[in-house]
Amino acid sequence: MFLKKRSLLILLALTMVVAMLAACTPRATTVDDDPADPTPPVVIEPPDDWDGVTIGYITPDFLEDIAERYSVSDHTVGWIDVPGTNINAVVVRNPDCNDNLYYLRRNFYRESYFDGVYYIDVRALLGPTREYLGVNTTIYGHAMADDPEDPAFDRKFGNLHLFRDPFFLLEHPYIFFSLPEENLAFEIFAVFYGNVDNPEFFYNDNPGGRLSSREDASEFIDMINNEVLPRSLFHFEGIELNENDRFLTLSTCIYNPSCGTELLHHTQTMYRFAIMARLVDPDEPRKMYADFVANEDRISDPDGRWAQVNPNR
Repeated sequence: MFLKKRSLLILLALTMVVAMLAACTPRATTVDDDPADPTPPVVIEPPDDWDGVTIGYITPDFLEDIAERYSVSDHTVGWIDVPGTNINAVVVRNPDCNDNLYYLRRNFYRESYFDGVYYIDVRALLGPTREYLGVNTTIYGHAMADDPEDPAFDRKFGNLHLFRDPFFLLEHPYIFFSLPEENLAFEIFAVFYGNVDNPEFFYNDNPGGRLSSREDASEFIDMINNEVLPRSLFHFEGIELNENDRFLTLSTCIYNPSCGTELLHHTQTMYRFAIMARLVDPDEPRKMYADFVANEDRISDPDGRWAQVNPNR
């Protein structure tokens, strides 16, 4: 009886030792096939520096947003999205107006609203896809402040003034503008100030468009080369423009820009701050960064070729 109890104790001790050794031994990796706790699917995104990333891959889709807004107002013509800013909204135009004043102080619902809405120049040609675009499409929006520290900076096109900062511009080379049936991407090639009283500085015109007195696209390209690029805060590398290009221009107000003391309050002059970009093909390789240098020799208005606006008006 004693031997049996002793044998049982020895067997129990051996069992405990084996269990302890097993607990201390690394376990082989296993796959949990329990359907009650499935492994979440892995979404593989191409790395930012992958050569296969194209503009079309990163261009956001706003077609449903446009259709939804069009069901509310048939003045809806597109959607503007400026990465890195709070500019992401519907764009409108009144087809029955022959000036750019209708939406100056109206909102999307055509109600009186001081901040206005993003709206397109009356001379621009529009349609469902890129094939309908004219030479240049200009979108206007108010800027209630151009100082990032001002609480009003985030209203409407105020954030466009972020592109005065080369570090911001470096990481944001594109602007996106969607038409009712196609999402488009535009590459920035000019960030500039200018006096719109200058008859040679027709940056917001659209040759061949409705109500435009200019028919020749080559004249617009000459204006870009002779008037816009010399005024740009930055000189962009590797962007060649031609008469087949389609351009997007974003235009807004200025107040106290740090880039030049010659630029006065926008209510005293006809100065504007604008960004111009070139339409790119969706299959074009994506640029990670804007390629530019500071334009040390840029033209600063006024240059004496036209009369100054009465500062007391």
